[in-house]
Amino acid sequence: MLARNGNTPTQIGKILTQERIIVPSEICGNAHIRKDGIKRGWNRNTVKKILQNVTYLGWVSNGNSKKINYKSKKTMIMPKEDRIIVKDMHTPLVDEETFNIVQDMIKSRTSTRVKSYDWLLKGLICCKECGKKLSLVPQKHPNKTTFYLRCNTYASNTGLHLCSPHSNNLEKVTNFVLEQIKNRCIEFLDENKYTQIAETSKNKIMNDKYNVKNEILIIENNVKETNKIIDKLYEDKYKGLFQDEDFTRMYTKQIEIRNELTERIKYLKEIEQKEDSTVDINKLVKDFVNMNEITRTMLVSLVDKIEISESKEITIYYKFNILNMRKLENKIEKVS
Repeated sequence: MLARNGNTPTQIGKILTQERIIVPSEICGNAHIRKDGIKRGWNRNTVKKILQNVTYLGWVSNGNSKKINYKSKKTMIMPKEDRIIVKDMHTPLVDEETFNIVQDMIKSRTSTRVKSYDWLLKGLICCKECGKKLSLVPQKHPNKTTFYLRCNTYASNTGLHLCSPHSNNLEKVTNFVLEQIKNRCIEFLDENKYTQIAETSKNKIMNDKYNVKNEILIIENNVKETNKIIDKLYEDKYKGLFQDEDFTRMYTKQIEIRNELTERIKYLKEIEQKEDSTVDINKLVKDFVNMNEITRTMLVSLVDKIEISESKEITIYYKFNILNMRKLENKIEKVS
């Protein structure tokens, strides 16, 4: 009734949070808790999903999503016209007239986004306080558009004060981050001991990969030997060489051994199939220093994530521990 009376999903979320109504994820045991220990409240997306869910009409909807392929765990949302919907499957919680009115109200408030912005730090920079990604807010002026960063937690439900805006000028932050990364790369190249460490690390990774392959071969042979033992147990049992309880005990033990070996092989093969980590760190660093214009590809090859705090302190986490070695001295900087 809140939606039918004209309340937006954002307003409904605020009301539900103020009345301490438990969010669905908490009921399912999957509640999201912020770093400071405070549980998240209702947000507009959760409310909107509930308002659009035909389950509350007493209908059942199947085929809402499907896997991209059998090798991947990722799923894609299917269009409504491709779903299988069966009506009157259980007692409805809302009448169809109210449901349709609410859908029309949601549709009238939904605008199509005609422009998305691609930027260098997109997906890399996040809020230090809550961990959410930062998004862009354009501020239009007569002659140009200035972009500011904003915390997504704050943006999703401003009135609840779950986080702060983290409003920062994108251009200044980007320039500052690139300068810090470039300085760290120059520092890396100037210090011979880091170059030696890099080579040592590279050789260690190569040796580790070689050891993984050897271990897989050894374990596969152990599995074959275990299978032979199991076959022999069956032969001896058939010949009446031991009692049923002895057979069960020895058979169960060998099966446990085989299962452990199989799991170990599976784990090692996952490691083996991972992307080759023998990256030439020196080349990446040199390319970053010498490149006139930094590309996103170059940036994501070096940086794992960037945190920005409410006080505008920036923390850069590199993908290589060698580059993080001096983090106590110069990891955290503040944007001027």
